[in-house]
Amino acid sequence: MGLKDKYAIVGVGYTPQGRIPGRTSLSFHLEAASNAIKDAGLKRDDIDGLICYRHLPPCPGEAEVTSQRIAQHLGLTPRYLSEEAN
Repeated sequence: MGLKDKYAIVGVGYTPQGRIPGRTSLSFHLEAASNAIKDAGLKRDDIDGLICYRHLPPCPGEAEVTSQRIAQHLGLTPRYLSEEAN
């Protein structure tokens, strides 16, 4: 019995918290995702899905941050995308 399609490799990506001048919501998402990819020991080509926690309204003057936008900025081509919330 193989492990294919049964397990996920997960990494954690931390970023600074709070209001940080010169940073956008998207920049925090991209930094966290890049850090998580590195933490998991993966290359971008290894990633077949992207699930972002909770879709929040954009900050004033900023574009909407979606899993599709994050994937695009990171150069990912995942088979599935999702925004999850509990």
